[in-house]
Order: sequence, then C-alpha cells, then structure tokens
Amino acid sequence: MSTSLPSDLFAFLALLAVALVVLLLLRHFLPLRFTPAYILLPIFLALVVPISIIFLLPIDLASSLRAEDEATRGVWLPETAVLIAWRITYWLTFALTWIILPLLGEYIDSGYRTPRDRFTYSVRSNGRYQLIVLACGIGGLAYVFLQNGFQGTSVKALIMA
Repeated sequence: MSTSLPSDLFAFLALLAVALVVLLLLRHFLPLRFTPAYILLPIFLALVVPISIIFLLPIDLASSLRAEDEATRGVWLPETAVLIAWRITYWLTFALTWIILPLLGEYIDSGYRTPRDRFTYSVRSNGRYQLIVLACGIGGLAYVFLQNGFQGTSVKALIMA
C-alpha cells in the first residue's frame, strides 16, 4: 500500500492556489483594509468553496478508481478524506446560500443604524422570504398530489426539480 503524500500535497497546493486567486480577486474589487471581516470572510468562502469543487471532483473520481497499481490512479486521497471534504463543501455551501449570505445582504442593505436593529430587520426579511418559499413548496406539493395522487415517485420528482 503506497502513501497518498504526493496527492495530499497537490490537493493542499491546489486549495492554496484557489484561495490566493480569490484573495487577489477580492483585493481587486474590494478595499481589503476598509472592508469589515464579517463581510470579507463569507464572501471569500462563497468563492473558494465552489471553485474548490473543480479540484475535488477529479480527485474523488480518481480515489474511487479500483486499479491494482495505485500509481496509475493519479491524484487520489483516502476515502475518509474525500468524504470529509465533500461534507464540508456541501454543508458550507448550503449554509452560505440559504442562511449566511442572505442575512448578510439584508444586514448591509438595511437603513437602520444600530447593529441590533439591522440584524432584526435582516432576520425578519429573510424569515418572510423563507416562509414564501415554504408556502410555494407546499402549494407545489398539493398540486402534485391532486394531479398524480399520493405516490412516492411524484414527491421525489418534485423535490428533485
């Protein structure tokens, strides 16, 4: 059994290169010294995490390849490392997309002066949006039930759409 050290090094350098490119991109469009960290960090992560999927997917495919010679697989990582990387990527992207970035956007756009009032406005605004999305989902589910009856495949198709 060979070691995955060269692959580990490549994955680390690829992630470091992505982070550096995103940092340079943010430096070009934002004044880093005057931008608060509560804005800079989520924006940085919102760019780094999806771009890192470009490297994670081929590494995952090569890691799942069942070749006799591990040197012919290319860049591969242990199964647990790939699983942890996918979980971090998925849940961080989910949290950024549905919770953190919408709250941050409303927080920045609110007209209130105190942080507490801005945060309260942001939570209320995003709560209203989430309730509207939930109501539309329930309406879509009711429509599917009326058209196709109560079938698991219909619900699965709605959720996937």
